[in-house]
Amino acid sequence: MIQNLIYGLIIGLGFIIPGVSGGVIATILGIYETIIERLLNFFKDIKNNTKYLLPLIMGIIISVSFFSKIILFLLEEKLFFISYVFIGLILGCIPCLEKEIKEKTHQNISLLPFLSTFILGIILFLFEKRLPDNNLNPNFLTMTLAGIFYAIGKIIPGISGASLLMLLGVYKYFLNIIANPFLINGQILISFIPFILSFLISAIIILKLINYLLKNYFRPSYSAIIGFVISSILFIYPGNFNLLSIIITLISFLISYYLSN
Repeated sequence: MIQNLIYGLIIGLGFIIPGVSGGVIATILGIYETIIERLLNFFKDIKNNTKYLLPLIMGIIISVSFFSKIILFLLEEKLFFISYVFIGLILGCIPCLEKEIKEKTHQNISLLPFLSTFILGIILFLFEKRLPDNNLNPNFLTMTLAGIFYAIGKIIPGISGASLLMLLGVYKYFLNIIANPFLINGQILISFIPFILSFLISAIIILKLINYLLKNYFRPSYSAIIGFVISSILFIYPGNFNLLSIIITLISFLISYYLSN
């Protein structure tokens, strides 16, 4: 239980840091497929699934609630450090993903799915750079799309829900609300209804799809995940590449590689 609580705290960071996917962090920790299985088969063994998932969910909630203000500070004051930490963490899980493919299929990465998602990630990155994140009064359609995008980013490794919210211009809007929950009023709660509904519906559909793909098309699915994971580095890269950035990246790479193995 304590271990899953800690895992939840770590995964929660992927819910709020742009460029970082909660799915990638779950993959690094080696629990991504287990989480999907337990979510989809929750009612088949409610007791054990609750015992496994509840500490994870608690950890995620605590992480998102507690670290939101810290992340806001770090994004403004310590962007260089936190960016290279997560670049290293992401790079460190790549060998693990590749190893999974070889162990389960006795083949190498499938090139076409890998290139397709890698290019899609680059396209998303280019679009993000063109859109300002200044929508402080999102409408019904924007909140509905935000729910869909956030579900995609939270479940599919390598796609950052935070980055997708940036595409809609509502990332800072969401982060400020999370960081200041006591400022939430009735109007804000009502505006979140389309977000919550679209998120829940999309999450169920995506979970079923990912589970099907992993069971029936494991090699192309994991190859596609690797493409998304690598392209996600573009969202984080802060520039200013120097010796310190190499050291930070190398340390976090080794930590990630150790955890994923």
